[in-house]
Amino acid sequence: MLKLGVEVVKCLKCGKDNRFLTQADIYEYGTWIAHNRKCDRFSRVMLIDNPVFDEFLEMIGQVCSDLNIEDKEKYLHPDITQALFLMACDPVDGDVISFRDEPRICRYCGSKEFADTLSEPLHAAEVETFEVTYDLWNIKTKEEKKHLLSEAIRKYL
Repeated sequence: MLKLGVEVVKCLKCGKDNRFLTQADIYEYGTWIAHNRKCDRFSRVMLIDNPVFDEFLEMIGQVCSDLNIEDKEKYLHPDITQALFLMACDPVDGDVISFRDEPRICRYCGSKEFADTLSEPLHAAEVETFEVTYDLWNIKTKEEKKHLLSEAIRKYL
């Protein structure tokens, strides 16, 4: 189980309260929180001493060199690294995971507009977790991995 913050906010279109789990104030150094929106489960992904993540960072450097990209640090920025690292993570229950908070959408009417204030005080809740695995990534050859990473980095050029 993982403890997350719970925010309850009122939809401005239909007036109904929506419950959203927030990742605020739970980060630990060297940790990302993964979210599977389909099953609304979370996982803590440890990056320190994670051989898949270490290999991934090394490959980013290699691919940047192969593509003659001088500003390699841009691709090591957390937002880009998180987006790229998703390709190394296996789907959960047939759906890809995310390391970013998705846009808030009303469960009742589909609106994206909510009140600026909470309907209830922020509180904590324990949520079901899943394990992030890398099986599909690990069976790829080094060249296949570099090719996938190269294609993904080209999208950011």
